[in-house]
Amino acid sequence: MILSIHQPSYFPWLGLLDKICKSDVYMVMDEVQLSDSLYQHRNLFSTANGVPKFLTIPLVKKGYREKPFRDIEIAPSDWRERHLNFIWDNYRKHPFANEIMPRVEGFYAADYSRLCDAVVASMRLSFELFGINTKVIYQSGMVYDRSMRRGGLILALVRAAGATCYLSGTGAQAYLDEESFSGDLSLRVNVFRHPIYSQKGVSSFQEGLACLDALFNLGIDGARNLIRGATL
Repeated sequence: MILSIHQPSYFPWLGLLDKICKSDVYMVMDEVQLSDSLYQHRNLFSTANGVPKFLTIPLVKKGYREKPFRDIEIAPSDWRERHLNFIWDNYRKHPFANEIMPRVEGFYAADYSRLCDAVVASMRLSFELFGINTKVIYQSGMVYDRSMRRGGLILALVRAAGATCYLSGTGAQAYLDEESFSGDLSLRVNVFRHPIYSQKGVSSFQEGLACLDALFNLGIDGARNLIRGATL
């Protein structure tokens, strides 16, 4: 069983979807702390003239650094309306807006009290639209030594999930002990090459955007073909 492990990400970029698509099981790291510099509660979306802009889900700041990601609450605000309005204003003239927009509206119509619930819901919608059927499990549901950190933590989670192969991103190579993955457990590193696709309104291709960008530009069938091509 091939396992990938990653923090949840708000409408994740294609690189994360590629890794999850190549996995039998994806483990949501919902017990880690939120990192302000990562893409857990925010992501890049394109404006109509091709300038990337962050959309960020606001959170209750008090004590959030001491809480696991799954316990962080969303700050009271009109963030769902603002994000939906931004997407409508900047993607409504894209080729597949009529196909994708109702699904996006459904996501923003739901009410979320915790950050993890909203982010994972955005990921599940992304999986559905891209045709990714990978099983999803949660770090919080695993039995493991919670004193472990970094490479030791990953190894403990892989063992707890009963995986035979861990599919890692390139960034984890800096702290994983490759010699620990031996015998009945193997380690593979996923090297992702960002596919180029037609983007409306841009002068040069923008890599690393939220996956909704590909959906609005290519539609469901085109986006599925794109991710399948990237995983070959």
